[in-house]
Amino acid sequence: MKFKTKLFLITLLPVILISAAMIFVIDFQSTRLSRSQGQTVEDLYLDLKHTELKNYVMLARNALTPIYASKLKTKRQAQRQVTEIVRKMTFGEDSYFFIYDGDGTNIVNPRLTYLIGSNWIGLEDEDGKHVVKDLIDRAKQGGEFYPFIWKKPSTGEYVKKLGYSVYLDKWNWMLGTGIYLDEVSRQVATVQGELQSNVRETRLVLFVLMFGAVLLTATTIAAARLSEQRFADARLKELSARQVDFQEEERKRVSRELHDSISQLLVSARYGLESALNGSRRKNDIAEPIEKSMNALDNAISEVRRISMALRPSVLDDMGLAAALKSLGSEFSRQSDIAVEVEAEPLKDTLPDEAKTALYRVIQEALTNVARHSGARNVKIRLCRSGNKIVLHLEDDGVGMARGAERRNKGGGLGIRNMQERIDTFDGTIRFSKARSGGLAIKVTLPIVKQKK
Repeated sequence: MKFKTKLFLITLLPVILISAAMIFVIDFQSTRLSRSQGQTVEDLYLDLKHTELKNYVMLARNALTPIYASKLKTKRQAQRQVTEIVRKMTFGEDSYFFIYDGDGTNIVNPRLTYLIGSNWIGLEDEDGKHVVKDLIDRAKQGGEFYPFIWKKPSTGEYVKKLGYSVYLDKWNWMLGTGIYLDEVSRQVATVQGELQSNVRETRLVLFVLMFGAVLLTATTIAAARLSEQRFADARLKELSARQVDFQEEERKRVSRELHDSISQLLVSARYGLESALNGSRRKNDIAEPIEKSMNALDNAISEVRRISMALRPSVLDDMGLAAALKSLGSEFSRQSDIAVEVEAEPLKDTLPDEAKTALYRVIQEALTNVARHSGARNVKIRLCRSGNKIVLHLEDDGVGMARGAERRNKGGGLGIRNMQERIDTFDGTIRFSKARSGGLAIKVTLPIVKQKK
């Protein structure tokens, strides 16, 4: 080591060590002060939120009392009017009122409308709390604040929420609302950050600025890398979707060529041979080769039609997904001797053509796996609409999903991965589970997308 380097280290090392010790002490004290201040702010903020939340519920109940206590309306009329009023009573971007009956069925939820009409008495949050049941119980006891984890409508994230509810005994209804507490955490973090920043700035302004510059640079680089990674992932997903569309278009073209060109040529050749056969019945030496040629042409025509159907069934474009699934089930049953039962509702304009093709390909791939691996004798396929989603369900009575198949479900099998990628393109979900018959059950859900006319 050179002398200049040693001198440089000897000169700076004590300064660095003393500065580090000062920074440690200051940071330690500021952290303690920050925690204390943060807890104080959090307690005050929560007290304000408690008061605010209780006032909201009381105001709502007072607004509904004239209708609730009215004897001029029937119970059904009063409930309908109260439901309409509560649906419109919102405060802030994410705060709203909700109503459940005593059994846990959601009656009103202006933000998460998909909850309406379903029973959620057994719903658990990430902490294992029975949210709806607990809110109903607390409402029956006279009202009590209840913290839980719930989905925030504006962000779609699950965050802490503070709820408060009251019970409408005459109707067996629970009326409640809640306030998301992520704002409290942000306020506490802001106070703590400002305090620590002020302490550091008053002690070691230069070092804080240097450290901030390094940290900002590292954060910027990390953010840039993360942004590039997300951009690359989005482009890759887009490319994958475009590749699938291209494959389908190419399949459609090849299928059309097989059906409209080669198949017609083969049919014409068969008609010619049949005409020649009719004219040469008396000459057995000519008739026999012609009959063999006709049989070969019949087989070729059937094979071309089978390949054309596998590439792109015309019934999918002409008659829709329901008819295509029934045709696929019949053809599969004929070729494999596996009984296939298909129940399919016409989808009309609920999905784009590309999504219908994706569902068809998933069932096609699933039936191929059934024939190869399951040893099943019966397969049930059901296509229906459930709320704002399309549900496709396949179930067989085979050997079920082995451990190896479960690993493939997590990303190892190409067939299952292709299914997953097709469904992911349209923001859907696909689930593999054990069927009631002991075999494999596949459930696919796609959100309904209204088509523009």
